[in-house]
Amino acid sequence: MTVPLTSLPPQDGAELALSVERAYREGEVLDRLEALWSLILAKCFLLQWAIDAYALPVRGLVYVWLLTFAMAGAASALYLRAHRLRLRLLPWRARVSTALLVGLLVGLGALAYAHGARGLLSAGAAAALACVLLGNASLVRATLVGGPEPMVGALLWWAAAGQAFRDADERALLWVGLGFLGAQALPGFARLARRRREQRV
Repeated sequence: MTVPLTSLPPQDGAELALSVERAYREGEVLDRLEALWSLILAKCFLLQWAIDAYALPVRGLVYVWLLTFAMAGAASALYLRAHRLRLRLLPWRARVSTALLVGLLVGLGALAYAHGARGLLSAGAAAALACVLLGNASLVRATLVGGPEPMVGALLWWAAAGQAFRDADERALLWVGLGFLGAQALPGFARLARRRREQRV
């Protein structure tokens, strides 16, 4: 006589297994999208720093930021549309992540306003505070999703903050770009690789 692995009826057990599989795939989709956007932001900040540092005859706002965001936004919309059924799961995580993202954007916007419009902060100080905020967001994410990658990212963000604060203002964008690359994108891809290995096991 075969002993069932669960007390749930067979149909309920199948639905539970399907929900777990969809939840895993949703997390993978969002993690991949976050890592790719971190790589995109790293590219934008590093290119803008190079344009400013080497006086390149390129309009950064148009050819780096607007063009990149338009193309990446369209690609992200198509990517999310292809996985629309997987984005309805885990609403509690979506709400917390959305609140974290909104708070982060408000904080970064306030720093940009204080530096660019009011001149209250130097470029280095604004970049350092931005890196601190991004490191704190990685710390919260480490609490939410677990795993070592967000914690490593938080430590790297804080290290970038220290460098940006001590370095010249002309290299402020460089440290933010390196932060997005080393503290956000690379840990994100490392998390994806670990999840793939765990799934195969």
